[in-house]
Order: sequence, then C-alpha cells, then structure tokens
Amino acid sequence: MKTELKIILGLFLLIGLTVFAFNSKTWEQPKKNYEYTIVNRWELPEILEEVSGISWIGNNKIACIQDEDGTIFIYNLKTSQLENKIDFANKGDYEDIVVFENDAYVLRSDGILFRVENYLTSPTVTEYSTFNDDSRNVEGLTLDKNYNRLLLAVKDEKHKEKAFKGIYAFDLVTKKFQFLPKYKIDMKDEIFKNLAVKKTHKLMRPSALTFTNNAEEIYYLDGAQPKFLISDNEGNLKKLYQLNEEEFNQPEGITISPDNRIFISNEGKKGLPNILEVEFH
Repeated sequence: MKTELKIILGLFLLIGLTVFAFNSKTWEQPKKNYEYTIVNRWELPEILEEVSGISWIGNNKIACIQDEDGTIFIYNLKTSQLENKIDFANKGDYEDIVVFENDAYVLRSDGILFRVENYLTSPTVTEYSTFNDDSRNVEGLTLDKNYNRLLLAVKDEKHKEKAFKGIYAFDLVTKKFQFLPKYKIDMKDEIFKNLAVKKTHKLMRPSALTFTNNAEEIYYLDGAQPKFLISDNEGNLKKLYQLNEEEFNQPEGITISPDNRIFISNEGKKGLPNILEVEFH
C-alpha cells in the first residue's frame, strides 16, 4: 500500500513539474538577436535624467524636453554641452517634442499640445486640446510633412484595453484634431507573435515615433519593454527589433537628421541619461 501511495504521489509530482515547465516555457523571454550598432553615445547632464523627447534642429543640435519641467533644452552634439534652455510652461508631464521651422510643438501626456512660436528668439505659447479628456496616456509626437499635420501616438488607454494602439492627427493649418485614428498598430499582427507578453495591449506601448526623411516609413519606440518598430507609410508593420535593456534603459525619444542618422534618447534609470546614435541592420 505504501509503495502504491509513493507511486501515485510520484506521478502527481511529475505531472506538476511538467505543467510548470510547460508554463515557464510558454512565457520565457525569447533569445534576442540584436540587429543594430550603436555608433555614438552622449551622456546628458543630470537635469535631463527624465529626458522624454528629442528633435533635430540642425547644426549638430538637438532640442530636448524632460518629464517634469516645461522647458526646452538645446543640446550640442559637437561640444557635448547644453547651450540654451527655453521655459514655456509650468511643471507637468511632458512627453515629446517636434521642431518645425521656427516653432516647437510639445506634447503633454494628457494630449495638450503646446505651440512655442519663435522658440529660439522671442517665444510665445499657445495651447491646443486634442482628446478633451484624460482617458489616454499620449506619449509620441511627430511631424507628417506631406499632410502638414502632427501625429500623436497613444501609449495606453486608461479605461479600455484595445487590440490596437491609435495614431491620431492634428492639422497644422486648421488647428483641428481628428478623433479617428490615421494609423493603427494592430496588437494581433504576426510581428508580435514571439513576444513573451501576457497582456495583448502591452505588446507595444509607443513612447515616441518619427517619419523617415523620405516619408516612406514610420519608426516607433517602446520605452517600457525596449523595442523599435518599423511600418510603411500606410501603417503596415514591417519589422520589429528588440533592444538590449542594458544599452537602452528606457528609450523615450527619437529623431532623424537630414542625412538619415537615427538618434534615440534614454532616461537615466541605470546611470546618466543619454542620446545614442544607432544604425539598424
């Protein structure tokens, strides 16, 4: 009887271990193959520890913002120094910046857009509302030159879990916001099938986006689980890169120079914040 009991208990133990192993394997982080090269690295000063958005402005200079202050910082890549700062608003959760001609546009996480006209010389500020509620966490902002509009990327819906992440438009001529998404990142797309993420809506949480110079592709960043996603200009997903978390602590900003150099900014979670120049293969 004791022998039979031992056998039964052994079988239950074996079944339990098998189930545990299967479940562990199901959610195991896949082995990553990093298909990129970090070409240059700039460590940013401590004041930009929460750097959340960057925009190329020419002459080896990048405009930066950070999460907590309504200030635009001008960083010189050539000298590795901050050389100017422009205050435009009170403290708040500022997520991204785009510079277009003489104006800077800054996005707050609740969807409020700040237009800082003549930001380098005699700044004046105008605010525009978008979603008109606080049900979304909006983090990405880019310029769509072909249609003279800004695109805003939603990171999370606070009260809903959708099977897509919406990209919405703000018309720079009419100053009107379009409430239907221009693009959708489909969370059920095959490109995400190998990601070890249990909740569908967290497969991609856009922290930044930008068009390529030829406007043929859109690049997206995910800061929470570092990723770099490429779509075409119709929204079809093309390629997904997983980023090494030791190199990309929390990628929150992306910009491209006129000669197609890609720059990604990281918050200072495990050291100083930085800007990385990256080539993807």
